[in-house]
Amino acid sequence: MNNIMIKELITDLAYDRITLSQALTRAKLIAAKTQNEIFANWVSKELNGYENDNLYLPSYRKLWTEITLVANYPYGREEEFPLVFSDKFDNDISDQIHYLKILQPISIVESNIQDMEEAKGYVNLPAGLVQLISKLFKDSVGKRGGVISSGNRVIGKAHLQNIIELTKQKLLDTLIELDTQFPKIDDAYAISNENNEKVNTIINNNIYGNNNPFNLALGDNTTQGDINLSIGESEKEKLKRLGLNDESIKELEVLDRENPKGSEKRKEKVMGWLSKITASLVSKGIYDSIPALTEFIGSIL
Repeated sequence: MNNIMIKELITDLAYDRITLSQALTRAKLIAAKTQNEIFANWVSKELNGYENDNLYLPSYRKLWTEITLVANYPYGREEEFPLVFSDKFDNDISDQIHYLKILQPISIVESNIQDMEEAKGYVNLPAGLVQLISKLFKDSVGKRGGVISSGNRVIGKAHLQNIIELTKQKLLDTLIELDTQFPKIDDAYAISNENNEKVNTIINNNIYGNNNPFNLALGDNTTQGDINLSIGESEKEKLKRLGLNDESIKELEVLDRENPKGSEKRKEKVMGWLSKITASLVSKGIYDSIPALTEFIGSIL
């Protein structure tokens, strides 16, 4: 018997007949058939939300966001200004503050996209983060008698759409390969060490890549190749046509050189770069280039 259930799911998802949250709910049945812990864990976290840790959260759910601060001064004066770190601050501090982890279930992400009427939205900073930032800028703001009272993040609608699209593609690629490797997965899937290893490989390649949290937790440092990406002139021209300047392209080249394919931090660094670049494109009103840029980045991870 053909894999009717998985084939219908692939078709419905590919042609946008169902939402991503509906597709993931149906994928729970496939995960149950294989009894694969890694697949079941990923589907569960996408449906129910992630905890605030780095072990399972995909890198594309960490968004680089612009931050605007509000400082209050004597006599009722108020000033808004972008958060910019001077050279004296560690880059890690900047990254920890600027990156926003999208922990919500995928259904909430889909709902947020529907609710956003503009190309970007604003999220108020938590009081604890405002307090931390206030300490960092105590001298520069305090010398004028001011205090940072609040702040907000700018989140582009395209950022959230990127999360949906990448999650959808990962699920599709996984389902297609499972259907190919196991032609009777709907009714006659055999639980065995060999089949479980095949499923592990499929999940690892399509969802987590080299950053499979189960392997990392066990100290598995196996890589899939140490060949650096070589961005030639044609690739650079393509990136320029998509609206990127020389500085942004150079930054990607440096990331690629310092984090070659197979390295632990490659995906996190490159996706962080992508989040920052898409934020810049959104601020310039350049929306059409984002899907093509996302596809390009996906090809080099």
